[in-house]
Amino acid sequence: MLRNVCTFSPHFAKCIFQTNYQPFRGMAGHSKWANIKHTKALKDGARAALFAKISRQIRMAIQEGNSADPAINSLLRTEIDRALKQNMPSGTIQNTLNKFKTSKVQLKKYRMDIRYKRSVYLICILYTDNFSGVKMDATPIIKKAGGEFMDVGNLFEDFGLIQTRLDTSKVPQGSSLEDKATNDAIELGAEEIEIDDEAEGTVNFLCSPVVLNSLSKSLANLGYAVENSEHIFSPMKLVQLSAEDQKSYDIFLEKLRNIPGLEDIYDNVE
Repeated sequence: MLRNVCTFSPHFAKCIFQTNYQPFRGMAGHSKWANIKHTKALKDGARAALFAKISRQIRMAIQEGNSADPAINSLLRTEIDRALKQNMPSGTIQNTLNKFKTSKVQLKKYRMDIRYKRSVYLICILYTDNFSGVKMDATPIIKKAGGEFMDVGNLFEDFGLIQTRLDTSKVPQGSSLEDKATNDAIELGAEEIEIDDEAEGTVNFLCSPVVLNSLSKSLANLGYAVENSEHIFSPMKLVQLSAEDQKSYDIFLEKLRNIPGLEDIYDNVE
């Protein structure tokens, strides 16, 4: 039987849904998520890199939704809305749609695990149609910096994150945003919710990565505006680098970010 366990703080409300099995372990570390948001904001700052990432996401939405028409493809509609919010010109968006709607080449998601020197571990997410070629080109960059390919998945917890916004007028009278989000999460199979801003109607849904896409679609069908959805990797232990090592590591990160198709980087650096 499903039960709802809620904890409250002055800053946010959190609900974890439990059954007779162990709670989903990926729910740990909201402070780490704040750190991830900061890291991603720094990474996404470059306009050209940001637009390239958005173009990939539009392409993936066309593939996954089997349509280049945002009127019938909710995933694509979400990506277009996000592109506009990021100040991507409408002409550029339309050119991207025209370019990919007839493309027969399919992007696929890949993961590259790296150990950098002795104590830094990274998970790099890529979308590409030529992973072997990308990995071959990346190998000398990684080795020259003192890194190597290594499976580091056991050092991270992973979970799906869906950031949404709900028109608060859709919350039933006499109920709260938390009540509605909690009920919707239970019905749709989310593992946890976090009310980000009650007044703005922003809610984060956390889930198993397996149901990330299907849950995003279901939330959109219930009237939530899905502003972001992604597979998050959160390190179990963090390391702090010296100023000199941090400088070298930052240079290495910049080189990684120039790899074609690179979407996200998750690491264990404080």
